[in-house]
Amino acid sequence: MRTYQTLAFQTKPDWDAVPVGKIDCFQWEAVVPFRPKSSFQLCFVREKGVYCRLKSDEPAPRAVCEHRDDPVYEDSCLEVFFQPFPDSGYLNVEMNPHGVFLAEIGAQREDRVLLRTLTALSPVVTPLAIAGGWGVELFLPCALIEEAFGRPFAAAAGVCRAGFFKCGDKTNTPHYGSFTPMGTNPPGFHDPARFAEIIIKEEYHGIIQKDH
Repeated sequence: MRTYQTLAFQTKPDWDAVPVGKIDCFQWEAVVPFRPKSSFQLCFVREKGVYCRLKSDEPAPRAVCEHRDDPVYEDSCLEVFFQPFPDSGYLNVEMNPHGVFLAEIGAQREDRVLLRTLTALSPVVTPLAIAGGWGVELFLPCALIEEAFGRPFAAAAGVCRAGFFKCGDKTNTPHYGSFTPMGTNPPGFHDPARFAEIIIKEEYHGIIQKDH
């Protein structure tokens, strides 16, 4: 299982310092596979929240959904499944090229609850202009995570878990990419046991704190 090491910044993300993870494990493929090159960057800003940028070189992406919590996984879609605490459920945020998103919370694939029923706060999704493809930036405020999960969240150094995905159920060639392999049961993104371990280090004045 892959791990991903990133930073908790003091004031704002320094994207040049944030490692790039590849969404390059494709499963449940068509006879002629389609594997758009896709990637993510994830970081924290202390006491503010979680930031994630996702990009794909998918040409002519599908973007039909127009409203929050529409089935954007049928469009060209980039997704983050975020589990902030080891004993908690996880939040899935699924986004199309226009920044339209579906956001749910729960412990497993079944019985998921729309995030908007738990908090009036919302994820912030911003489309990114990418030459030859498309992308989105996601911001999850600390206050949103605290209200959704019912416990404090400081966006500080530590360990959490997350999954990063690229899919498109109704694109010309349906495809299912992930950062970590997701097994053989389609569509199996909702499997927190297969999420990546995220290791967050503190950043002080541009210097990464080293382990001793």
